[in-house]
Amino acid sequence: MEQHTLKVLEFEKIISKLQSQAACALGREVAGLSYPTTHLDVAVRKLQETSEARSILQYEGNIPFGGIEDVRHHVERASVEALLQPSDLLSILNTLHGTARLGHFMRKLREKYPILADLGAEIELFEPIERAISGSIAQSGDVLDSASAALARARSELRTTQSRLTEKMNSYLQSGSYKTIIQEPVITIRSDRYCIPIKSDHRGQFPGIVHDASASGATLFIEPAAVVELGNKRKQLVVKEREEVEKVLAALTACVAQDSTRILATLNVVGMIDAIAARAKLSLDQDATAPLLNDHGKIELLSARHPLLEGDVVPIDMTLGGDFNALLVTGPNTGGKTVALKTVGLLTLMAACGMHVPAEPGTRLAIFENVYADIGDEQSIEQSLSTFSSHLNNIVRITNGATRNTLVLMDEVGAGTDPAEGAALAKAIVDFLLERGARIIATTHYGELKEYAYMRDGVENASVEFDPVSLRPTYRLMIGIPGSSNAFAIASRLGLNTSIIDSAQNSIAGHEVASDELIRRIEESHKIAAEQRRAAERNARDAEILRKRYEQQLGGIESVKSRVESKTKQRAENIIEAYSRKLENTLEQLAAQKADSRRAQDLKKKAEKLIDQLEEQTVKRVEVKEQKEEKLDRDAVLEPGTIVGIAGVNQNGEIVEPPEGGKVVVLMGAMRVSVPLSSLRKPHGKAEHEVVPQKIQESISLVKAREFESEIHLRGMRVEPALIDLDKYIDDAMAAGVDSVRIVHGKGTGQMRQAVWEYLRSHKGVKSYRLGEQDEGGSGVTIAQIKR
Repeated sequence: MEQHTLKVLEFEKIISKLQSQAACALGREVAGLSYPTTHLDVAVRKLQETSEARSILQYEGNIPFGGIEDVRHHVERASVEALLQPSDLLSILNTLHGTARLGHFMRKLREKYPILADLGAEIELFEPIERAISGSIAQSGDVLDSASAALARARSELRTTQSRLTEKMNSYLQSGSYKTIIQEPVITIRSDRYCIPIKSDHRGQFPGIVHDASASGATLFIEPAAVVELGNKRKQLVVKEREEVEKVLAALTACVAQDSTRILATLNVVGMIDAIAARAKLSLDQDATAPLLNDHGKIELLSARHPLLEGDVVPIDMTLGGDFNALLVTGPNTGGKTVALKTVGLLTLMAACGMHVPAEPGTRLAIFENVYADIGDEQSIEQSLSTFSSHLNNIVRITNGATRNTLVLMDEVGAGTDPAEGAALAKAIVDFLLERGARIIATTHYGELKEYAYMRDGVENASVEFDPVSLRPTYRLMIGIPGSSNAFAIASRLGLNTSIIDSAQNSIAGHEVASDELIRRIEESHKIAAEQRRAAERNARDAEILRKRYEQQLGGIESVKSRVESKTKQRAENIIEAYSRKLENTLEQLAAQKADSRRAQDLKKKAEKLIDQLEEQTVKRVEVKEQKEEKLDRDAVLEPGTIVGIAGVNQNGEIVEPPEGGKVVVLMGAMRVSVPLSSLRKPHGKAEHEVVPQKIQESISLVKAREFESEIHLRGMRVEPALIDLDKYIDDAMAAGVDSVRIVHGKGTGQMRQAVWEYLRSHKGVKSYRLGEQDEGGSGVTIAQIKR
């Protein structure tokens, strides 16, 4: 990307804003290196990173960068065996703690934010180094006694020696023999030796070594002779302690050096994540959105705002690269032409860096191989360059470098020379760049270029709107309409004598006046149409937002419904379970009583009442059960006119468009909705009834088993009534869950036995049957096995 372009578009100010959003020095450095890419896939990836980070900030909270410092210098020093100091190691410790927290935070978001989670997975853990440093150095920066056994011993001996030394020195201060010769009863340290201030006149009365004297010479600082050996030992122990501390620091430095490559790699990843988070924070600050990118020169700005302007900025709409590849913008000075030019250029550079742009969703921007800009007056007295010459130098560079995938921004093209020659040169430049396939936006005051834009294919007029009533520009950009001069209207509003204005109008050709009048009328019509279009677009965007929100909610309804059904079912089952426990308890008590006792009769009535309550709860559960939704058959025909149901929606709809991309458009009342094929159901019908719960069946079977008799007597009965009783008996046997029954039919003529056997042979609940054994009643009894 051309450096001149970055300068005139003030790209460095955007980078400065980006750096201010970084949380640590690592991120600020990476953000400062942001540069527009010329590769579409790289820009798309960076935009996805920014979008994920913005979503994390909005929905997951701040990304944790606390405690992280730029310790690369310390790590690099360790790698070349330079001894690290405790403060250096503490900075490394706190940073490694911070990177571990950051890595954990990013990895737990893998399902929602896979791109940043993958980046977070590159953050390595350094627990052995963290344990080693935290176990050796206190947060105050002191090396702990526990750092090594040798250090602990050295410090213990040093404390003992210092205690003895202090005790001995205090004995001198408290001695009456030296009271008159001591200048001041304090222990001082001179040249790292313990001394007592003695009056110089009494030097001979206090044996010891003089280490210092006061400025006046009245006081001598003397180390008593009796403590010299203790002082020497103390100094030796101080040196020993220092040596042990250095050994500890050397060991910790070696630990850092061993993993220096991995630590530096992790710090680089942290810097990248911080820079991405900075892009997301800038997006939130600017209320920006992710543009749709392409590499075929298509630009479509929707309510775009210049990112460096503060306050109430008027947004612009602009297109380029579709029906036309060159846009010529006209209008009065200070009307916003140059701002519009810079807005397009700066937003293009931001998107190429992976930044969101301050514009409405749906904005499209292109990734160009190069962006050229000739903006501003760069005349130079030192180089004897006029305004025209400086512009022409830029144009020479642009025309030499322009290609098909190039964006060219020219402010006041052809200005600074004779109007006729300047206009002709401007048209030739635009023609040349169009032939090269470049995308061009140029501002001009030349009226001839307005006509040129109408006549030349691939070129379109545009203008910045001006209000002749207030005499102020509105800063709105209008595509397809050339700007009028408004000179006469402005002069009239400011009170210039009408005769002067009339004379001026008469001095120019009549068709030029008519042309200006026509342009003004077109502008008014365009303004009305633009307002109506903007209102329609706002309504369309609002409707689209509502539609998307509806589709998102539709996707969640099914899971919500499932949870509600589950809770309702669980509540009903809890009630049924409670009644079942009461019933089982009652039946157990009933089994322990004599069949004909009063207590047994009471318990039997209670059991029957509980069965009725269980059945009542089952009926209630069936009544509150929602309609069952049936999925569509796999071979169901999905074509316009087909009536379908939608998961979680108590209303049928009609398919109005064939399926496409896994979705189908369904008309629900007056609303058209795009519905995933997986959410389609059969049209809603009547609810299905629920079968009696297994628990109730078991409870009823238990009651019948308690009351069931293991044999039935048919002797003396006629065949027809006997078979009716036998049919009910077999049903009760199946309900009671018994294995076999004894049917007493007697011997007689054998007619009753024959009828019983024919019945048992055809009954589906009878597994087998046989005559009774001798001890079971012989041929007068049939034993039947019941199916379970």
